[in-house]
Amino acid sequence: MTGAETVQIPVMFGLRTRRLRVMLIVLLGACAITRMTAFGDPRQGWQWVLEGVGAVALWASVFTVVRGDEDPLPPADTAAVAVLATGGLGAAWWATPEGAGLWVQPGAPLVVFAVVAGLLSLRGRSRTAWGSSVVAVAMAAVWSLQHGGTLVAGGQLTLRIAVSLLPSTLMAVLIRPMLHLTAVLEARRAQTMHAMAVTSATVSERADQLEQFDAEVRPFVQRVADGEVFDEESAARARLLEEDLRDSVRGRGWHSALTRECLADARLRGIAVRVFDDSSDGAVLTPEDLGVLRSGLAGVLASVESGAVTARILPSGRGCVAVITTVTVDDIERIVCSRDGGKLRWTAGEVVAFA
Repeated sequence: MTGAETVQIPVMFGLRTRRLRVMLIVLLGACAITRMTAFGDPRQGWQWVLEGVGAVALWASVFTVVRGDEDPLPPADTAAVAVLATGGLGAAWWATPEGAGLWVQPGAPLVVFAVVAGLLSLRGRSRTAWGSSVVAVAMAAVWSLQHGGTLVAGGQLTLRIAVSLLPSTLMAVLIRPMLHLTAVLEARRAQTMHAMAVTSATVSERADQLEQFDAEVRPFVQRVADGEVFDEESAARARLLEEDLRDSVRGRGWHSALTRECLADARLRGIAVRVFDDSSDGAVLTPEDLGVLRSGLAGVLASVESGAVTARILPSGRGCVAVITTVTVDDIERIVCSRDGGKLRWTAGEVVAFA
């Protein structure tokens, strides 16, 4: 389970646990067995149809109310649960034959309905749960009168089951704010940990850069302090070191072990190379994207024999991500890197030949 999932209200209520799902399946199985047994009178065909419709509706309402991570439950799902649970309960009641047990068979789907209403309340929809319960009480009264009973007989057990919704409502009212606060605190803790990890990685990277800088620059500084004379090779190495330091600052997106070697080789061959990274800090360039950019630059530098090369990563919002321009005595050639289907691809741009 990821850190983002642990701060979700349904997870904190335990609605994602295997134990709850097993208990719900057992409840639905017990309801089905109860509905299929102990009937004194046979059912007619339309009653079997209603029984099937009621069973499917109740099953659907149970698994709809516990699915999803949104909090509170989305309006569409809330309406679906209320309609399925209430409709399934009514279908099961009117599918009950006259000779059924007094309250055993009619009470089984009512228990499932009460569980759904309680879960609906925990998902932040207490008003809908209580509204569905009121409809269930009214249906019970009508059903009881149609089967030779009284309003009291029809509403007594239904009211008793509906009142069982009170604990889950109180839990939702009292505990949900605390869970929301816990979720906010957990999210802030995760953000703080992420920021600390980024800071630590930045500090480590800067320490490595300083160590590398010290290893590369110290010998030159020491030779200057000792009054030594630099030969042509040492002067070239010093210029390459200066260019590399400049590339790491103004062209950080291009800077890597691969491009450092290619840039140094090109400059030693007399090619003027400049790299720029104008992308903002928030620009989304994945390691794969940077690999494509750097490979394109390395390919251009390997193919150029003279002239000047300018590579630039453009700000976000432009038509392309990067552009590399090569200027020689014969022409100006440009290649562009654009995003195609989520991936970066280099394509040839315009070529301007000198007359």
